Amino acid sequence: MREIDKSRIAENRKTRLALRILTYIISSLIVALFLLAFVPGLKYWSWEFFTQFPKERMTGGGIFPAILGSILLTVTSLAIAIPLGVLLGIVLSEYNLTYIKFAVTILSGIPSVVYGLFGLGLFCITMNMRTSILAGALTLSLMVLPVISSAIYEVMRAIPRELREAAYALGARKSEVIFEMLVPSVRNTILTVSFVSAGRVIGETAPLILTAAVFYATQLPKSLLSPVMTMPTHIYFLTAAYGSSARWMAEGTASVLILFIILVYTIAFMFRREKK
Repeated sequence: MREIDKSRIAENRKTRLALRILTYIISSLIVALFLLAFVPGLKYWSWEFFTQFPKERMTGGGIFPAILGSILLTVTSLAIAIPLGVLLGIVLSEYNLTYIKFAVTILSGIPSVVYGLFGLGLFCITMNMRTSILAGALTLSLMVLPVISSAIYEVMRAIPRELREAAYALGARKSEVIFEMLVPSVRNTILTVSFVSAGRVIGETAPLILTAAVFYATQLPKSLLSPVMTMPTHIYFLTAAYGSSARWMAEGTASVLILFIILVYTIAFMFRREKK
């Protein structure tokens, strides 16, 4: 028996060592990719780069409209998606609606460009929103809705059933149990998944090319029905239209976009740690 235990211990050590080495390799690759995308654009950062409009057919100037457009789209889409996602997660956890769960599972696997085509057909053309912040935000909210609702569903299902039964035994109504006991208990999860969704939304390109983004903006948006520039689409348009002549601006924009994503996911990680 002792020999068997020793052999198992040795195998466990080898497995842990192999997993540790694999973790180091993957982490090193991620850091290398991050540095290759982030560092080259740092030398182009300046006050003018962050505050000016593009100039000289987007080969000069700054990226202020793209930064503002990305922020507006992210905030607007999350303002739509978070309440709907939380409500959908509550419905899925408290009521046995198998067909809705199946639909949410399907939605989570649809490519982003398909969402863009759907948003183009429904919001831009059928509902006459045209290329606008609202059309893009509605499209993005549909994209992250399955992410938010699935996270809320899982955490709500993890709450012990005895808490619900105790509340019902004290005479609480179902709405009181849900909104006064269950939802406050998953507040950190809601905040975490909100910032995770923001990290995904702010980096989307294909849906926004079809629904919200323009090649070049000469003025700031006046309403939710105005088109905008965004950082991901700005990078795409620069590389597609100008190639190497505007590479410096594409690299600078990419580094700013990566910085935004890092900040968003860092905040999400902080809420996640606070939850634990």
